[in-house]
This record gives sequence, structure tokens and C-alpha cells, in this order.
Amino acid sequence: MKKYLHLPLCLLLAFTLSLAAGCGFQLRGAQMTGFTSSSIYLNNQGASQLLEQVRLQLQGAGVTIAESPQQADYVLGLTQERFERSVLSVSAVTGKVEEYLITYSAGMDVRKPGGEQLVGNERITLSRDYTFDEGAVLGKSSEESVIRDDLVFRTSSQVLRRLQAVTSNSN
Repeated sequence: MKKYLHLPLCLLLAFTLSLAAGCGFQLRGAQMTGFTSSSIYLNNQGASQLLEQVRLQLQGAGVTIAESPQQADYVLGLTQERFERSVLSVSAVTGKVEEYLITYSAGMDVRKPGGEQLVGNERITLSRDYTFDEGAVLGKSSEESVIRDDLVFRTSSQVLRRLQAVTSNSN
């Protein structure tokens, strides 16, 4: 009797998944199917963290990373990544920082191997805030590191969406 208790749950899960598939739902990463047949050369111009994250996502989607611009269908340039931390709020009572704002920005451009520019130097800027507690400096330092990694990941997703839009329009 016990082994049949999970049957209604399994049926409900199967029904939910079939509904999701019917409405066009796709798992993350499926949006890159438009340029998996293209090869892309990654040109690092001062954006090493972003470049690494874009490379990982492209490789995970099965996109060919070209060894040189001449071997590629598209050249993706990633430029000038920068983190900035600014004070967002200060306690009126103690005068100490209560919140910080982390801003990450990087540039991107897309060209054909012959030099035809498809996307000019576009800046992508994302930011997140977090509360700061002097009593938990190590924990907050760790939190800031996680936020920085997340900002790079989200920026790489935006770069890939922009790249997909450009490559689907130029074909």
C-alpha cells in the first residue's frame, strides 16, 4: 500500500510538466539554440571575469569557440569590466554605513571576421545593494563576493541574449 502513496504526486508532476511544455516553456540555456551552429571568437579587452563566464555558458550550450577571428562566424569583444562600491545609506544615529551599492559594468561589441560591426560598443550595467553590519564583517565580505559573482553571471546572460538577437538577424 505504501508504494502507491506517491502515485498522485507523480501524476500531478507529469501533468504540470506537460502543461509547461505546451505553453512554450524552455529550460535555461535553451535560448542559445539559435547560434549553436555558429562559431564565436571571444576577444578579451579588459573583461576577464565576464569572458570566462560567457565562455562557460557558450561551451555548456555546445557553441564552438574559435581559436582565431578568421575561423569564427562572429567576433565578440568584451571590454572594460569594472566594479564600483558606493555607500547607499548611513545611520543617522551612529554615522556608520548601513548599506552599500555594488555596480558592475562592462562593454561588448560584435563584429563579423571581416570587420563589419554588428553591435557597437554597448555598455551593460547592473547593480545590487546589500546591508552592512560591522559586527559581521567576514560574513558581509563573503556576501559581497557572492553578489559580484552573480552580477557577472547576469551580465553574461545579457551579453548572450544580445549576441543571439544579432546573430539571428544577420543570418
